[in-house]
Amino acid sequence: MVEKEFIHIAQTQREDLYRFAVRYTADGDSAWDMVQEALVRLWTHRSQVEPDKAKGWMLRVMYRLWVDQHRHEERFRHIVPEITREEWYLQHDNFELHDAMQQALNQLPEQHRAILLMKDLEGYHYKEIAQIVGLDESQVTGILYRARINLKKNYLKINEIKKHAL
Repeated sequence: MVEKEFIHIAQTQREDLYRFAVRYTADGDSAWDMVQEALVRLWTHRSQVEPDKAKGWMLRVMYRLWVDQHRHEERFRHIVPEITREEWYLQHDNFELHDAMQQALNQLPEQHRAILLMKDLEGYHYKEIAQIVGLDESQVTGILYRARINLKKNYLKINEIKKHAL
């Protein structure tokens, strides 16, 4: 196959190859990547592929690419959880939420912060917290109540400041 034949095949078969790839990948970007890879491999093996059999050869290459990709994803699916763009943006928002929450927590008095973290994050019972910090259960309950109210105020204040900064 010469360069002119390759260019003609690439121009005439590209859309058909793309439609084929979209059926397998269900993703336009991945489909275009598959088409490009098939064309690169065709160019690499142009001396071995006859021009009239090029489309079938590329379809077979794309199918094998899809199978390889699918096997790779299945192999690592349990190791690396799949994340969509929406989830990434939610995680990004969660990072901002985490930063704002950390700032709000840092503004609390040390004892309030410690009791709040022991109860809400660590899951300690009131009695256990009281023993750890050396207070009565009723005092722990009161401090926890005030800590939650102040945390909420601090958090809202930080978010209000961020909104005005934008």
